[in-house]
Amino acid sequence: MALPRPSRSARKAVADSGFSTPGLDRALAILSCLGAHPTGLSLSEIAAELGLSTNFVYRTTQSLVAHGYLLRDAAKRYSLGPGLLRLSQPFVDDVPLAEAALPAMRWLSEQTGEAAHLGMISGDEGVVLERVIGTAPIKFYVERGVRFPLHTSGPGKVMLAFRGETERAEIAGRLSFERFQAHTISNAKALLACLQDVRRQGWATDMGEHVEGHNCVAAPIFDATGEAIASLWITGTSQRLDARRIKELTPVVKKAAQIASEALQPKAVLR
Repeated sequence: MALPRPSRSARKAVADSGFSTPGLDRALAILSCLGAHPTGLSLSEIAAELGLSTNFVYRTTQSLVAHGYLLRDAAKRYSLGPGLLRLSQPFVDDVPLAEAALPAMRWLSEQTGEAAHLGMISGDEGVVLERVIGTAPIKFYVERGVRFPLHTSGPGKVMLAFRGETERAEIAGRLSFERFQAHTISNAKALLACLQDVRRQGWATDMGEHVEGHNCVAAPIFDATGEAIASLWITGTSQRLDARRIKELTPVVKKAAQIASEALQPKAVLR
């Protein structure tokens, strides 16, 4: 059975895997389409984007929502859901990364009063896996599944800094370096120089480089092989999380990341 021909107005075509699985090909195309639209799309927008019928998109999205792979908000817009995050994150002793790191995140949030976040690199972006909302009166946090640029964020910088030199250079060479603020890093050379400092000090910040008035400080989480597979960070308003406060809290963030790293070490099996 051949896939339906996409409409001429469609901006993306559904790729045919060649294995006579048109329904699966279209469902994967919907997931890929929504991955490129973090703020979500409506049924009609998905259908127009892929050249599919609204009826097919409706039935498929309902199934994906039921399995947790998509979310539907009050405005009936669809976005990627936590089910995909559970599939993509590392496991240690059958325990997913987010579950293993959660005690360290709670401790970090309690110690600082700020929202604690856990994220990892996905492609050439970062993605939030989990968050613990802080106790401060004005709460500033990022939802699970939100993707963020690597060159503007504390977690993005710290995860890149502890990758191999060749991999760092390859990723930096692929980034578009969108400039959100005047002081946003704007090219690969400047990013690689910044990453050298981050690697030496063991932590990284975002001082409003992406969103003005939003600061964060991040530290790496290492697995049993010493690879930085994720990052733990706190985020808050620039008035509350200023340079002085970040200097005070950086050791706490690093300790929390160390606790999370220790939780990822395989446990010895007693015989």
